[in-house]
Amino acid sequence: MNKIVEKPIKIDLHIHSVVSSHKDGNKVSDNTIENIPLLVEKLKENEIDMCAITDHDKFSYELYSALKQHEGNELKKVLPGVEFSVKFDGEKVIHIVTIFDDKNEAKVKSIEKILNDDLGKKKYVDGSFSRDDYFLILKTIDIDFVMIAHQKKTLTSKQKPQKSDVLSLGRDKFDELLFMEYFDAYEFRQRDNEIFNKKFSIDNDVQDKLRFITGSDCHDWKCYPWSDSKKEDIGFTFLKALPTFKGLVMAITDNHRINYSGTFWGQGKHIDELKLSINGKNVTIPMSRGINVVIGDNSIGKSLLLHELTSEREIASNGKLKKGYEKYLLDNGIEILSHIDDKDLFKFNYQGQIRDIFEDENLKADKYLAEFFPNEIDAKGYRKVVDREFEKIYKLIDERFQYEDKVNQLLPLTILDEDELDKELVLGIELETTDISGLQRLVERLRSLIDELNKEIIPSSELDEADLKYFKGEAEFLELIYKKYSERYDKKKLERTKRNAFNTALKSFKRNYRARQTDNQNKHNSFVEDKKLLVENIANLVRIKQSFKPYTCTIGETIIEPEINPVDTFLFVSKISVAKIDENYITSVVNKALKTGKKLDLRTITREELKKNIVRYPNDIDDPLEAFKMKINARLDSDFKPIKAITENGQDIYTDLSAGFNSRIYFKLLSGEEKNKGIYLIDQPEDHISQKAIKEEVLEQFRNMALHRQVIMVTHNPQFIVNLDVDNVIFLSKKEEISIQSGALEYEDDDYSILKIVADNIDGGIYTIQQRVKRYEKNL
Repeated sequence: MNKIVEKPIKIDLHIHSVVSSHKDGNKVSDNTIENIPLLVEKLKENEIDMCAITDHDKFSYELYSALKQHEGNELKKVLPGVEFSVKFDGEKVIHIVTIFDDKNEAKVKSIEKILNDDLGKKKYVDGSFSRDDYFLILKTIDIDFVMIAHQKKTLTSKQKPQKSDVLSLGRDKFDELLFMEYFDAYEFRQRDNEIFNKKFSIDNDVQDKLRFITGSDCHDWKCYPWSDSKKEDIGFTFLKALPTFKGLVMAITDNHRINYSGTFWGQGKHIDELKLSINGKNVTIPMSRGINVVIGDNSIGKSLLLHELTSEREIASNGKLKKGYEKYLLDNGIEILSHIDDKDLFKFNYQGQIRDIFEDENLKADKYLAEFFPNEIDAKGYRKVVDREFEKIYKLIDERFQYEDKVNQLLPLTILDEDELDKELVLGIELETTDISGLQRLVERLRSLIDELNKEIIPSSELDEADLKYFKGEAEFLELIYKKYSERYDKKKLERTKRNAFNTALKSFKRNYRARQTDNQNKHNSFVEDKKLLVENIANLVRIKQSFKPYTCTIGETIIEPEINPVDTFLFVSKISVAKIDENYITSVVNKALKTGKKLDLRTITREELKKNIVRYPNDIDDPLEAFKMKINARLDSDFKPIKAITENGQDIYTDLSAGFNSRIYFKLLSGEEKNKGIYLIDQPEDHISQKAIKEEVLEQFRNMALHRQVIMVTHNPQFIVNLDVDNVIFLSKKEEISIQSGALEYEDDDYSILKIVADNIDGGIYTIQQRVKRYEKNL
């Protein structure tokens, strides 16, 4: 027998023989021991792997033995079974197909006598057993069993339930039995019922309690797989299980092991076997295309095995660990002969890596996860709008400061005698130069805008033809505007140059002229020049003060639209911390730069006032306007820094989360990945995740992964073995040398049992197994 499930088994556990004639009459008259070859031929025709003859309330060991002789040839497994008629609550009778373990031949043989002659005959009243008597008989038989109850009609059918169905007991009783997981499975026959049964399970959230399998209920072997000559659209059940009774139990107590197509794994990349050499002896471990777990003692080499399969790429930079692995392999005579090529590997998460991924800013540590995020939000574009508004504020503050400076620069004037004023020659004052910095910035910005259009926008292959034509026209128009203002700037610059040249010449002339004049003449000239300058400065100050305008915010309400990429139930977001910019935002930024309760009055602000009002004024900056700009820019740098977020149901689940929640996000995303069919390796996925979260979320995520890819993991957690219902367990142990035992959960031979290995070597393993098969004290 194989150690792992390489191919699902197709089952039919509900076939009648002539032994059922006391209820079915002539319908089963030809189903005799002589016609067993006919039944086998029909079973083989329909590719049935596991079967059972389950007659009404009786058992024929002779018929069972005759069919059993074909086990290992045409059939993979034949199990003993009986279809019991059981009366519940003294009223309704339901049918329960009960399948027994075939391990103890003597006990199987005793079923016939117990039912047909002894206890069964005594307790069989009006064609059925009471519920208590049914369990008394099972206790007397003393063999492990599974119970499959009739539920031929769908649970949502509006028709009256079939008389032998569980639902005939009433909805309340059905719900009670379902809640108690009273039955291992429920049997239906018609293929169309599958979709309705699944819908009921999902709608009522009972997928883990309500498991359905099919049975032919064949009464005439010549007509197999139909019950009789009336052909119905029936479907067979496939189990992901080894062809043993234990395999049957493990399968029909987990709905993930049951389907009606025979497809349990995808067509992803996988390795069929793991090859090692231990002290010169070759060891081959069969590998499932589904989930394979590596368990064993600490420091036995489990993590090493995963790293070696990938050529130790993940530890190449860790010299100490690499040397430790090499020494361990050498000391134990181990050579890993199998290898997973890069092209066949989906991902390898070594121990603790998922936590590191989420702690790394912007998820740079994980290329796969980073791919889900959209392009970075255009924070610079929004920032420019705000920067322009603050430039207006800075300009207003600077104008107030300049006015303040000019007032402070007004000099006292000593008045000369009137007679002296008429006798002296007075030289002119210097020409005032014009500020052209604003025009310069305009020209530079126009040039930058034109270059961006020509280099970034117009060459884009994403533009429609009409839009491309529009942008080219705009670029040509802007070139004309640029030329206009560039020429104006050049003229202003030339005029400034001329004024500066005149002022330079005037200064030189004054110096030479003064050298030839008397002191009184120089005193007179200075007075006249100072008087003219004072008059001009006062006139300028009046004009400046009259030109002061109150500050008005010109930013309309602008909503910051984040870039969003929906993936599964998550939204991957690139955003900034500001949701919108408007006048309130500008005010809040200004107020944050000032001490509590202080306001910025742009009509009257002075240097000293601003300096006193700035919060935590930096000691190394003298100019309060520069200090104010520094505070504002620090806030804007923070507000407009692009950040990443992951949201689910409107809640940000990316920032400030536990490592456990991060892992759950990560595994959910990986479970939805279908394009890359490579192998997934992970070391201890249970790290930092609560037992509750593993049970409610993470196990299902790994089941979904296994539909698309082979998974190889190292774990110490019994849930990741038993409750996940893994396909292959690889146990590493050491006495004198490294020993390897492997197989499906239900695998056992004369040397070992996988379930016992799990129970003995995994903390909490025995408890988890007991919970998994808790009903009726099954001793697996």
